[in-house]
Amino acid sequence: MRVMKMNIDGIVHIGLLLHLFEDFVVVSNSVNDKYLKNFDIKIERANADIVGPYILEWEDKIIVSKRSPKDLIECINKYKDVVLVDTKANLLGNLFTIGNNGIIFSKASKKDVETLVNLTGLPAYIVKTEYLTSTLIKIYNNRAMVSQLLSDRILDKIKGILGMEKFDVGSVNFGSPYLKYGIEINRNYLIVGDMTTGHELIKIEEFFTK
Repeated sequence: MRVMKMNIDGIVHIGLLLHLFEDFVVVSNSVNDKYLKNFDIKIERANADIVGPYILEWEDKIIVSKRSPKDLIECINKYKDVVLVDTKANLLGNLFTIGNNGIIFSKASKKDVETLVNLTGLPAYIVKTEYLTSTLIKIYNNRAMVSQLLSDRILDKIKGILGMEKFDVGSVNFGSPYLKYGIEINRNYLIVGDMTTGHELIKIEEFFTK
């Protein structure tokens, strides 16, 4: 696995501007080629200012709002079947996390929650924090790392809803709670924002790869 630290024009939450799938990476058209020279997988450029917040992953499915940029949907659809949903919000990745036992959200319309419940067959649970809760959770390969800033009560609730094989707390980018966008990972790459400390990186790498 290739481990890289990266910022994109000073943005250390790299998942805002790119998203790693197993066999390709989708990047915002605003990202300069110099940031992509170390990738040995197919690169798809989307005509979208941001990328990660539009994408909601569930099992092997990619869920995207019909209100998301058409070009982004087409880029992903070249490789994976995209499930388009009719929602009021378009940044579903910011608002929702889908685990094995349920759906987590902190703020969303009733219509959007019902749409995802009907699609997945899973119950939905409100987990309120001072942040958008889903941005604090990074899931990969049936493992979930959650911000260490959350209380034990909230962490226990999230752990139960996600029902992942492994669960731990951590941080990225020198204490940032935004794990979802500070970490991008697939079987060949682990990318973190370049403010990530050595201790944070070791914990992230060991958790997701060992």
